[in-house]
Amino acid sequence: MNKINDIGQLEGKVLVFGGVYSNLHALEAMYGVAQKLAIPAENTICTGDIAGYCAFPNECLEFIQQWGIHAITGNVEENIRDGLDDCGCGFGDDSRCDIFARMWYPYARDNTREVARAYIADLPAKLQFEYAGKTGIVIHGSYAETAEFVWQSTEWAKKESSFEASGSNLILAGHCGLPFADCKDDKTWLNAGVIGMPANDGTNSVWYLLLDDQKNQLSYEFHRLEYDHQAARAVMLEKPLPKSYALTLQNGLWDNTEIMPAAEAGREGQPLTPEMIDGTKGFNVRPQETYSGVSENTATLLAQKRKMDNKYYDPKDLKKFGQISEYQEEMGRQFFDWYENVTHGDSALTQREKSLIALAVSHAIQCPYCIDAYTTGSLESGADEEQMMEAVHVAAAIKAGTTLIYSLQMKRQIEKLTM
Repeated sequence: MNKINDIGQLEGKVLVFGGVYSNLHALEAMYGVAQKLAIPAENTICTGDIAGYCAFPNECLEFIQQWGIHAITGNVEENIRDGLDDCGCGFGDDSRCDIFARMWYPYARDNTREVARAYIADLPAKLQFEYAGKTGIVIHGSYAETAEFVWQSTEWAKKESSFEASGSNLILAGHCGLPFADCKDDKTWLNAGVIGMPANDGTNSVWYLLLDDQKNQLSYEFHRLEYDHQAARAVMLEKPLPKSYALTLQNGLWDNTEIMPAAEAGREGQPLTPEMIDGTKGFNVRPQETYSGVSENTATLLAQKRKMDNKYYDPKDLKKFGQISEYQEEMGRQFFDWYENVTHGDSALTQREKSLIALAVSHAIQCPYCIDAYTTGSLESGADEEQMMEAVHVAAAIKAGTTLIYSLQMKRQIEKLTM
């Protein structure tokens, strides 16, 4: 299904945003901006993925429908519409993104009611329009593929193929989660970013785009959007959703950057500016030590992360766990089969009990990778902070006891030497 709607000639200021991601608090703030700027619904565009990671998929879909703005399907809406069991992002099997998608996508799908489903079924995949002397099209990923990731650093030839296929010279896109502009000759690619999650820049604000057509010339401005991220996070923590994504709302850092090109991943934690977003001014990466514009707590977290990156332990290695079988594939396969059977799912022990045991052992053997993994795993399996700390105390007590029991060997040796 590749329906394209023609919305005709647009005039005046146009508001563009993407990736609501079921974040109702951010969507309400976006609506407030539209009202303040007196931008009508017919001049407002959403680039898809209205449903997603956060707590209010149905409410966000119904809000957009009642608002009456122009919107297209993202891969999430397409797969909910088609009754599929996967979000359609194309994450690698057993990657962290894939593991988390197994939590948030079923929640989004199962919490979308019939009215919202009917709205999704009527959404187009693309929108055509005329604006500021340009022929425009709204797409989610690329013209050919809804879920294709196109970034600021993506080679122009790949972007050029969408311009050629659509016959347009202005593209408004989404999907990748980061705002950017890229232009060449008379062609302009604009990604408004998303309002449902921060842009991995260490701040908890999000981004949207304003277009203007004064003197029939296209101009654009990227803007930050502030909203009640703490309230959005609090609701996520009450739902069966990834706790790591709830943390992202607070600290502005993605749980991982496995889907990102090196250029975008390299500016993790660096607060974005409109100049950094605009590819016509060059792809700028600030020094890694720059943390201006973020909270003191976030700056501390970023500094600690950079410091740790210079040591043997690298948190990014955790997502490479599957690579440990590269030099011995058969033994690696046997290990992962056994590991999966032991650590996942309810059996004689529940998933929560297994995660708490693993968390306790992780502290006893002082494995930072395991602590990271099973802190997340314990939260996601329903354990609370008190239970997790108690498990750590149990591990500490047992480890202390095993240390003290060896004092009997010291005692025997003393008796040998002094008698």
